[in-house]
This record gives sequence, structure tokens and C-alpha cells, in this order.
Amino acid sequence: MTSQYKTNYHLRAHKRDTLIEFIKGMLLTPFVLHSLPVPAGDDEGEAGEEGQSRPTTGSSSPERAQEANASRFAEIFSSIESLIEEHREFTGSGIPTHSRLARLVPNIGTFFTGLPLERAFRHINERNRISARKHVPPSFNDVRRILNTAQVMAIAPALQL
Repeated sequence: MTSQYKTNYHLRAHKRDTLIEFIKGMLLTPFVLHSLPVPAGDDEGEAGEEGQSRPTTGSSSPERAQEANASRFAEIFSSIESLIEEHREFTGSGIPTHSRLARLVPNIGTFFTGLPLERAFRHINERNRISARKHVPPSFNDVRRILNTAQVMAIAPALQL
């Protein structure tokens, strides 16, 4: 017997964390703007019309493209890290609404520790290869995992069990 109050949770709008959505939106910029389409049949070792091999550019190799994406993502996380530090300073002085982060994300809370986001991103990127993806942008869960790792990295030196 099914209930008349059965709800399809896939159709309901869920409350989302606005900080994570903000970070995810910031990470879409390098993902979309710096992705270069590769024409069909355009391989690096393919010969040209005269039988000569085509010169390869530095950005055409997948490793260099991944490094460039990783540095762009790390730069964004570094900027967000500085926004969080600025917000912490304004919160400490009693005026948290004056920070740039509070203006960008109006319902932002209080940060009790600094978050090493760039270091956390590099750590997660080593394991999950977020910067190597060509067709899938960083997801909500990827950003959440980076924030969680940064929180653990921030409290790890002072943690005593």
C-alpha cells in the first residue's frame, strides 16, 4: 500500500550551501573559458600534408593542460582563502558585514579557523584528478570534500587526542 503523502525528492528544490555554490561557480570560469576543443583526427604524431610532422605546442599535451588547469584552480582557491581571512578579520573586529565575502555570499557564517584551501585542493587533486577532467566540471561534492580537507588541515596541528 502506498501513501498518498509520498514525495518525489528528486523533484523538490533542496536547500543548497551558498558558499559551496559560490566556489563552484568560481571554478566554472577556468573550466569553460580555458577548455580548448580538439578537432577530429588531430593527433600530435599525425603527419601533415607534405608528410612532415606538425609542430606540437606546449599546451597540447594532456599533462601540461592538466598542470595549467590545476594552477588556475589553485589560484581561485588561493583568492577564496584570502577572502575568508579578510572575513575572519572583519568578524573579529565586530563588523562581519563589511567583508567582501559577506557581500558576495550574504548568509555566510563565522569561520573559526583559517582554511588552507589551496593546499587542500592540491592534496585532493593528487588523488581525484579534478583538474584532468575535460567534460565534467568540479561538482558540489568535490568542493565540499576540499572544504572538509582544508578544515582538517587547519585543526590538525593543534589537535590532541
